[in-house]
Amino acid sequence: MRDEIFRNRERVQDFIFDENVATVFDDMLERSVPFYGEVQRMVVELAAQFLREDGTVYDVGCSTGNTLLGVASVIEPDRAVRFVGIEPSPGMREQAAKKLAAIPRAERVSVRPDAIEDVPSLPDARVITMLYTMQFVRPIHRPRVLAMFHDSLHRGGCLLMAEKILADDRELRRMFIDLYHAYKMRHGYTSTEISRKREALENVLIPFTEPENIRLMREAGFAAVERIFQWYNFAAYIAVKR
Repeated sequence: MRDEIFRNRERVQDFIFDENVATVFDDMLERSVPFYGEVQRMVVELAAQFLREDGTVYDVGCSTGNTLLGVASVIEPDRAVRFVGIEPSPGMREQAAKKLAAIPRAERVSVRPDAIEDVPSLPDARVITMLYTMQFVRPIHRPRVLAMFHDSLHRGGCLLMAEKILADDRELRRMFIDLYHAYKMRHGYTSTEISRKREALENVLIPFTEPENIRLMREAGFAAVERIFQWYNFAAYIAVKR
C-alpha cells in the first residue's frame, strides 16, 4: 500500500508505529530512506561474513522483517543459525510474521515484543542489526543499550547499525535537510506531507552526529567501528567485538 498517512491528517500528533503505519511501512521506507535497498544488501552481505560460525542473528526494531528475511536467504537452512526480531509494535509484528513465514524451519525464527531498553541481554548473539531504530531510543538509554549489545555478542561478532544523522556544521545540516526534503518530493511526497511528518517526528526521532554515534559505540567496548555508507544525513556503521 502507498504511504499517504500525512496527506489528509490536519492534526499532527507524535509519530507512532501503529497498524496504519505498519501497512504502508515498506512503501514509506522505499520512498523516505535514501538507498534503502542498497543498505539492506550491504547489511545482508556483511552479516553473512560474520556468520561463518553458528549463533543468533538479532534484528532490533525488525519492523516488517526485511532484514531478517534477507539474512536468512543467504544462510543454508540446515545450519544452526537462529533469527530473532525484536519489535514492540503489534502492527509491525503482524506484517513481519507474514514475511518471515517464508524462512525454512520455522522453529529457528521468532519475534519478541520487547522494547530494547527493557532487554537485559541477547543470548548467543553473533550478529546484531539495528537499522534506523536507535534514533527512536531515548538518548539517556543509548549507552546502556550499546553496552548490552557488546556484552551479548560472541568475540568476532558485529553490530550493523544505520541511522539518520546530524551534520556537525549547522549550515551543512540545514543544507542536507533541504536536500533530503527534495529527495522525498522526487519520490512523490508533497511539501505538506513532509512538513507534517517532520512535526510528528520532532519529539520522537532524535538523531546524533556521526562523532557522537562512533564515540558511543567505542565507549560500549567495540574495538573496530567504521562508517560503511553515507548519503547526506543518513549513515550506516559496522562495529566489531574483539
